[in-house]
Amino acid sequence: MSYRYLGNKAKLAEWIVGEVSAILPSGSSIADPMCGTASVSIALARAGYVLTASDSLTFPVVHARVRLLAKEAPAFEALGGYVGALEWMNTVEPVHGYFYNEFGAAGSPANGRAPRLYFSAENAAHIDGLRAGIRSFQEAGVLSVLEHSLLLQHLLLSTNKVANISGTYGYFRKTLSSNAARPMRFEPLDFEWTPGEHRVLQGPVEEISPTLTTEAVYLDPPYTKRQYAGNYHILETLALGDEPVAAGDGGLRPWMDQASDFCYRRSAGQAFRRTLKSIRADHIFISYSEDGQVEKDELMAILEEFGRVTVQQQPHSRYRSNDRVKDGSVLEHLYHVEVS
Repeated sequence: MSYRYLGNKAKLAEWIVGEVSAILPSGSSIADPMCGTASVSIALARAGYVLTASDSLTFPVVHARVRLLAKEAPAFEALGGYVGALEWMNTVEPVHGYFYNEFGAAGSPANGRAPRLYFSAENAAHIDGLRAGIRSFQEAGVLSVLEHSLLLQHLLLSTNKVANISGTYGYFRKTLSSNAARPMRFEPLDFEWTPGEHRVLQGPVEEISPTLTTEAVYLDPPYTKRQYAGNYHILETLALGDEPVAAGDGGLRPWMDQASDFCYRRSAGQAFRRTLKSIRADHIFISYSEDGQVEKDELMAILEEFGRVTVQQQPHSRYRSNDRVKDGSVLEHLYHVEVS
C-alpha cells in the first residue's frame, strides 16, 4: 500500500503468517473481520488460506475486494479495457465541486473558514472530475462491482500520494508540500492470483463474527485512542462517493456512529469480551500492541475465559504520524486462543 495506516501489519504479515501456519495447515479457512488495508489477508491468501475479509468502514473493503478478488485485470469493456480506464483517469475533465471547495487550496468551505489545504486546487478538481465520472458510470450500470472497486482503489492510492498530510487525515499541513504540488497520476496495479474462493464483506465485527463459519478468525483491533473513522474521513468519503457536511476546521465527516469501543480504555476490555463471545471458530488469533489500551495481564485474563491461550511477540517500529509521537521499537503480541 502507498500510505501509512494506523496499526498497519504489512511489515509483520510474514511473521503472523508463520505463526498461524504452525497451528493451522494451508488450505484452512480464516476470517479477517477487521481487515484494514488487507495486508494480513493477502499474506494469508498467498500462503494458501481461504479468506473472508471484512471491515466496518468502506474504504478498507475496497482495498480488500481488489487485493483478494481481482486476480487479474477486469475487462472494463465500457472504457476500452484496463489501459483505457487508466487513460480516462489520467485525462478526466476537472470539476470545481465538493472536494475542490471543501478540501482544496483554492476552495470555499461551506462553513466559511479559510481553504483547507488537504490538496492542491488542481488535484482537488481532478478528484472531483473522477468522482463525477465514476458516479455516472455506476448509475449507467456499465461497471461490475470489481471494476467499480478498482477505480476507487486507484483513486484512494493516488490521492494518498498527493495528500498534504503528515500521516493521517486528522488535519492538513499549513503549507503545500512538494508531494502535494505534484499532479495526480494513475499507473497499472499488479494483480495477484491466490488459490481459494475468497469473500469480502462489510459490517462491524460484532455483526459479522456470528455469521462466520471459518476454522479460524484473525482479529486486529484498534489499540490506541485514535479513531480510524475520524483519521481517515477523506478516504471514507472517496469510497462512499458522497458529500457529507465537512465539519469544523478539519472538515471531518460525521463519524461518531462508527467510533470503536476498542479505542477507549474504559470500554476496550468489554469490547474484547463481546467480540470473542460472538465468534464460533475453533482458533482465534489476535494482534495487539504493548501500547494497547488493555494491558497484557488483563488481556490474558479475558482471553483465558474462552480457551487455552499462548502468546508470541515480535519487536517492530512504532507508528509515527508526526514528529511529536515517540519513536523506537514496540512489541507486537500475537495471541492464539484455542477455543474450549
